[in-house]
Amino acid sequence: MPIWVVISFVVGALLLAGAAVALGVLGWRGYRRRALLRLVVRLEGVEAAGQALLDVVTHLAGASDEELEAFADDADSVDRHALDEVRARASLIADEIDHMPFPASLIPAAEHLADAAFVTAREAGRVGPLAFGPDALERLGDMDLALSRAYVRQARTSVLRACQACGLEDTAVYGGGLYL
Repeated sequence: MPIWVVISFVVGALLLAGAAVALGVLGWRGYRRRALLRLVVRLEGVEAAGQALLDVVTHLAGASDEELEAFADDADSVDRHALDEVRARASLIADEIDHMPFPASLIPAAEHLADAAFVTAREAGRVGPLAFGPDALERLGDMDLALSRAYVRQARTSVLRACQACGLEDTAVYGGGLYL
């Protein structure tokens, strides 16, 4: 076999191997970027849930005695429904994150975000549908909003660090869509 045929095979094999490596690297970066975008969207959801929790508690802190009595005695009160909605959304986000596959580099950020969602859901669910009267108000007072906010801040910091490491610098979620 002539030498030029051998050289052609070797060069062709090297080019194919290089192309395969390049495609693998680009595919991995794309996968990591999509996983990071999923985290960014869920971070916005957890932050919105945390803000809604704070808004409900702030509203109840400034409520009249009649409004507090309605909250404590009526399982169908608007504020109870709001707390239940926050709990349900935060629980859903925590469950989604727990079941999503992530690259190893994003696992710490995903864990911090899942923890933030879990703590927010737990705090929002403290009153629950079966607590009435003074028990409901006591459970409302037992909510640890500072803990929830601390977990959300830690998750935000962790996700933003992951964004910087992946070269994703300006992320913003507007009207349910993610624009980069």
